[in-house]
Amino acid sequence: MIATVSQIITDFIKVNRIDYDPTYSRLSKLHKYWARKPWFVIEKYISRYSNEKDLVIDPFCGSGLMGLEAAIQHRNFIGYDLNPIAAFLANNTLLVDFDTDSFDNEYKVIENDLKKRIMDLYAHGDNYVLYSIPGIKNTKDYNAVLTDYDLKLRKKVTIDLSSVVSEIVIPSSLYYPDKAFPTKFYKDRFSYKGVRTVSDMFSKRNLLALALIFNRIRSSEFKYKSLFLLAFTNTLLHVSKLKAENVRPLSVNNFWIPDDFIEENVWWRFSDRVRNVRIAKTALLQRVTTGVSGPLGSHRILNKSSLCMDEIKDSSVDYVITDPPYGDAIQYSELSYIWNCWLGLDYDIQDEVIINPVQGKGIEEYVVQISKSIDEIMRVLKNRGYFTLCFHNKDSRIWIKVAELLRDAGLTVVDIASYDTFGSPYNKSWASFSPKSDIYLTMQKSSSKAYRHNNRVLDPQQIAQDICSYLVVSNGSTFNLNKAYDLFVAVLVIEIMQGNGIADYSKLNIKSIVQLFEVVLKDGNFQGRFF
Repeated sequence: MIATVSQIITDFIKVNRIDYDPTYSRLSKLHKYWARKPWFVIEKYISRYSNEKDLVIDPFCGSGLMGLEAAIQHRNFIGYDLNPIAAFLANNTLLVDFDTDSFDNEYKVIENDLKKRIMDLYAHGDNYVLYSIPGIKNTKDYNAVLTDYDLKLRKKVTIDLSSVVSEIVIPSSLYYPDKAFPTKFYKDRFSYKGVRTVSDMFSKRNLLALALIFNRIRSSEFKYKSLFLLAFTNTLLHVSKLKAENVRPLSVNNFWIPDDFIEENVWWRFSDRVRNVRIAKTALLQRVTTGVSGPLGSHRILNKSSLCMDEIKDSSVDYVITDPPYGDAIQYSELSYIWNCWLGLDYDIQDEVIINPVQGKGIEEYVVQISKSIDEIMRVLKNRGYFTLCFHNKDSRIWIKVAELLRDAGLTVVDIASYDTFGSPYNKSWASFSPKSDIYLTMQKSSSKAYRHNNRVLDPQQIAQDICSYLVVSNGSTFNLNKAYDLFVAVLVIEIMQGNGIADYSKLNIKSIVQLFEVVLKDGNFQGRFF
């Protein structure tokens, strides 16, 4: 157990430089998904808190990166995720058997069958449409960008887009999902624009091109069929109405259709996604064949809720590392809807751990579900086994409730640290200030449930003053709001888990915490507990 909050702060601000191969990081970009953790950080934690042949589990495995790192380090792994696309991604992430020539030959078959037919859909004279701008509020002096067959030319032009739609006919033999969106989405910014079904998210030309590719892959007996489907699903949002020249799909936490959306050339986007898969799998193969000795650990991905892990016996897991849903920050079932529909996968949202008023799930329901998850983790975790919780939330109140659950489960803190998030999570762009890192809280299970409740109640302003005193005075550094915020959350968590209370914690949020720091800095009194 870390003895004092002072020591926590000292350890927390240490710079943990980790050298890593940036090429291998392409594996984390196999497919758009959320809360991707830096693989080199996960590697460090698995190595530190488990041993070879240990059983490692991730109850919310997402795209499966933690499972891959566990297998590479000769641990056995079980991952759970209720989202079908997550299970699909995780199984593809954990696919290590990769032969470049076989993959290239299979792609060549797809290319020979479809490239000319699809490219003809975008032909304009001697050139091809790279993308057009059919959105209703295009303010540019052009509505299309043309290029040549080899993508060497770029030319902005104005062309007649209406004639394209009238000429498109999608054969009845081609499958594509025409499933309606649920009548109620918590984050609905598309239905008022006339989008009612999944197919409505695409122009008719792009829908035909997508149907051609999907049906060709689905009917194949390719060895790497799942990888081509991976590339296909990672194409979908880029060629939908969710994209504009300056807007990437899902750059906000909902399906938002910009008024100036573009229609991107499907073949070129698909071929680019295939290339990404090839690069990532080649890098993985290189790492496994040159940097790893011995067979990889076993792995199993289960597409089900981890609130009941009945496949795992009591006290049989050596290490748990997981990144649970962050309340209402990411609406997994809603934002995965297009992918799951194309793959014909159903998402049972009853046990989705989420804050979603449309589902009738608020903070209380979320806390109940997280509590069930912690109980199940405690059941399967061995005595003295370790549990690392990766968390990233803009609401400190949720952090406090989670810390109370962990405390009452009898877990003991052994380490807490923060690392920058991987990619560009939503929280980075929600406000003038928002969390820009993940906190990794590692705990150990003790032999008995020891409830820790003290009568001490801490003042949040005093915590802010303590942090300022350390950062500005004792450490002699320039005040950094991002680091200060992370420290504030870390101190809250540790104090709660040591049995202390926090005054007025229900009023704590990003805005109020930032204001606390502003008051302390303006006052200039940094005589805190750690000075």
